[in-house]
Amino acid sequence: MAQLPELGAPVLVLGASGVVGGYLLDLFAEQGVSVLAVSRRPPERARPGEIWFQQDLAVSPAPVSASVVISLGPLLFAEQYLRENSQVGRLVALSSASTHFKLDSPDPAERTLIAGLLATEERVSKLCRDRSINVTILKPTMIYGAGDDRNVSYLARLMGRFSMVPYCGRGLRQPVHAQDLADLIGRCLVLGKRSNGSWLVGGGETLEYPTMLRRIAAANHRSPRLVRIPTWLMTSTLAIAHRLGRLRSVNSAMIRRQGQDLAVDDRPARQSLNWNPRPFRP
Repeated sequence: MAQLPELGAPVLVLGASGVVGGYLLDLFAEQGVSVLAVSRRPPERARPGEIWFQQDLAVSPAPVSASVVISLGPLLFAEQYLRENSQVGRLVALSSASTHFKLDSPDPAERTLIAGLLATEERVSKLCRDRSINVTILKPTMIYGAGDDRNVSYLARLMGRFSMVPYCGRGLRQPVHAQDLADLIGRCLVLGKRSNGSWLVGGGETLEYPTMLRRIAAANHRSPRLVRIPTWLMTSTLAIAHRLGRLRSVNSAMIRRQGQDLAVDDRPARQSLNWNPRPFRP
């Protein structure tokens, strides 16, 4: 990618130890960008030019000042930081394309979560407009690639436990590699005001849900038998599993979404941000 601009001060990265954080910090280290990294977890390693702050942002905002802020965690934490720090001039933040898919979720908790995220996006955008802060909000589909994501890595672990994997839908998916997102964040810094706004970003390949499962299994040297079963039977079986204390992290809305297309039209990002992500190769 192009050389990052001279920022004149360290970049503040919130949620630096998350799925995208490692790739972004590698990029900054390669280009000599100084970083103030904030995370609840201590870093596995520190790169040259990094200063780490172990801080739970749910308790209080980051205890440092910066004019350029990258938010990789919950958008609410970026909003809190903006309200506590008046010197911010540039914000690049991750949100989620789930706002397009889950607003009408049958799960009340998901509906509440998505409504809250949309409200936060609106507040952040208004706050940035009122204070003339350049803001870019990136809304990716399913993120993978760091080995500890809650999507592809979770499915890989689940399939590793069974020789037969049931599924109930053929909805479309667009997995986004975390490194591609990190590169895009860097590109937004290069583009400056030209990247302002909210952008949907999907992966480099659109594939059906069972095809995605097969790719994940093959990447982990597994060959489970995929069996399609009716949605009603899958949700009934899940309810029994919950009563037995199993698969608590899976809810019925997730099962029903297997048949839903979770793909976005990201042509604006491709045309304006030079978004050109890799095909899905877990």
